[in-house]
Amino acid sequence: MTTKHQASIINQFTRQAVPFSKMFGHTNEESLRLLREMLDVDSNDTVLDVACGPGIVACAFTTMASHVTGVDITPAMLEQAQSLAQKRGLSNISWQKGDVEPLPFADDSFSIVLSRYAFHHFLNPNAVLS
Repeated sequence: MTTKHQASIINQFTRQAVPFSKMFGHTNEESLRLLREMLDVDSNDTVLDVACGPGIVACAFTTMASHVTGVDITPAMLEQAQSLAQKRGLSNISWQKGDVEPLPFADDSFSIVLSRYAFHHFLNPNAVLS
């Protein structure tokens, strides 16, 4: 069952999926490079991008990680993410529709978990971090 908050998120981000995927502040290669450097990802890592939106960050980590998974509650965002990965010919990435509370993965499924621009949307950020 979708909560009122989840429905609001899906509604808002369905409308924003295409513009969000093209915003310079989100797609800027310099900011993506800095994220990759800060996380020190290598070929042994499996990465989870929580609330991945249009997949910009997740796709940026495919060049370094063995596998990247993006999870988002908004199908329109995941459509943009799939399109981006397809355009780039990426094969070590997957997408899953799901909410952050709880995440639809077993503990210790990933060596690195990240999220960009999303925490202010979480009603219970401590639960998401757990």
